[in-house]
Amino acid sequence: MKANRSVSSLILVDVGNTSCTLGLAINGQIRRIGRVPTHALNPLRAYQDAVAKLLRNRHVQDSVLCSVVPGKDRSWIRVLRNFTGNRPLQVSTQINLGIDIRYPHPETIGADRLANAAAVIEQLGTPAIVADFGTALTFDVIAPDGAYVGGVIAPGLPLMTHYLAERTALLPQITLQGRYGRYGRSTVEAMRIGAMVGYRGMVREILHHLMQSFPGSRPHLAATGGYATQALKGLTLSIQIDPHLTLKGLVRIHRLNRFAP
Repeated sequence: MKANRSVSSLILVDVGNTSCTLGLAINGQIRRIGRVPTHALNPLRAYQDAVAKLLRNRHVQDSVLCSVVPGKDRSWIRVLRNFTGNRPLQVSTQINLGIDIRYPHPETIGADRLANAAAVIEQLGTPAIVADFGTALTFDVIAPDGAYVGGVIAPGLPLMTHYLAERTALLPQITLQGRYGRYGRSTVEAMRIGAMVGYRGMVREILHHLMQSFPGSRPHLAATGGYATQALKGLTLSIQIDPHLTLKGLVRIHRLNRFAP
């Protein structure tokens, strides 16, 4: 697609390990959100229906695809091309991300992490640390000069409880919602404390470790992902939670590439 400053409607797709988050951007603002399981039984049909539901018969001119599940890319490209008539812009280090990447093997950085970095620079400035609470928990570090320099990868919050249930004979699968006291008065409550309180401790220690990379300055802290609010509850650090940060990064990346002079 040639650069066209008249593009006003844009489909955004962030393909994660568990689910795909969809967004409709109108004039650069995210107006609608949708979701669909990444590993749906009939991916083409499921993705097609999810986009149709998102658009509600609205005509769109272009799309951006951000994926960490390469096996689903072909299906998404086909679906998005059906709706726009154009091949989607795919996020990678081969396009203009609006950031410098100082990393030994940039091609190994997840596309969602690149989108988060692009968004946090525009939204908050530098230096910055952005945490994405999904199936995996990722932290990405942006240097004062706006360069992506690295990060941390840890298990996501749901993996902690799933692993215990799968690897032990007596511990059940639990939900993380629910009240708990200082110590557990049941197996479920004990597991919930271990997951929630222990997880916050891990997040706090990782952030403290990364913040020491910026002596004399305090980096902006941002968080996104489906478990961000739950995982950060009670943490005293000042962290800006934005559930649509990745999608905002896709809007910025689209602007930098499709609207390039």
